[in-house]
Amino acid sequence: MKKQIAILLSATALLTGLSACSSKPSTDSSTDKKTETVKKSSKSEEKKASSEVKKSSKQSSSEKTDNFDLMIEAAQSQTATLKQQFGDMFSDITITKGEGHTIVYTYTYTKDPDIDIDAAALKPTLVKGLKPTMDSVKAIVHDAKIQVIYQRPDHSELANITITQEDTDSIS
Repeated sequence: MKKQIAILLSATALLTGLSACSSKPSTDSSTDKKTETVKKSSKSEEKKASSEVKKSSKQSSSEKTDNFDLMIEAAQSQTATLKQQFGDMFSDITITKGEGHTIVYTYTYTKDPDIDIDAAALKPTLVKGLKPTMDSVKAIVHDAKIQVIYQRPDHSELANITITQEDTDSIS
């Protein structure tokens, strides 16, 4: 069982890493427009620049959301490969977007493992394994979280572990 947990942790780190690497860097061409507009002296032009700044901020926020969605899509494209790697251990592996900027990995066992997973004991190991991934995701989305859920075949929860930036930052 320890070997299976180690494989599970490695796969989680791999998928999250792949999702972080696949996003496109955002570009903000509105900066040039903003600079040109600010140079004009009339008050009407200054009001226009102010509205463009607000629009630019909204665009930047939506670009981060778009990048996060792209990260989720890229990770989802790897689930078939992950299922093959685990063989028949899991009947389903899903990667979804959770609340806020949370990447949710859900592993559903094919057969009931007849054990209880000690989430508190497993979390430090997951945090260590996911630190490099979380650090790379942080460059794109500063408040990202990773949630790992293990389920029995009947979809009852075995463990639900959330890893935050603070968790990974606390590792020396």
